[in-house]
Amino acid sequence: MRTKYFTMSILLIFVPVLLAACSGTSAAPASNSNTSPNQTAVTSTTAGSANSSGMEAQTVEGGSVSIKVTPTAFKRGQPLEFDISMDTHSVDLANDMLKAVVLRDDSGMEFTPTAWNGPGGGGHHREGKIEFAPLTMSTKSLTLVVKNIAGVPERIYKWDVAQ
Repeated sequence: MRTKYFTMSILLIFVPVLLAACSGTSAAPASNSNTSPNQTAVTSTTAGSANSSGMEAQTVEGGSVSIKVTPTAFKRGQPLEFDISMDTHSVDLANDMLKAVVLRDDSGMEFTPTAWNGPGGGGHHREGKIEFAPLTMSTKSLTLVVKNIAGVPERIYKWDVAQ
């Protein structure tokens, strides 16, 4: 019986929000009215959903844009690859991804991407693969940073790297 009430409550809350988002109108925030559009919320995929790289996909939402990053290739001495998927209903996704994304190692060194394999800028849904040169030194963690999309200065995606 509890499950039935819980399910009905969820439906009553999320269906109007989903309909408002899809119709192009904006719905007022349901919880914290102090949250600005430039603040971000990080949500990781559920545990155990690691891909072939052994690292989980992560999603960061902010500025009316949801950006999901999934590491797809990580082998020492090989190029590093990440799938990036961006979704919005109100912002034009026109950023140059080669300038908007950097990779940091645990020592703070930054690496720029070598390639973006995806569509050019524009639209409300955009996805592609960003590639970085192979790492030349050992690192304990990798941090992918997506900068200045929809007014959000930095979106941080961090993974521990198995040694």
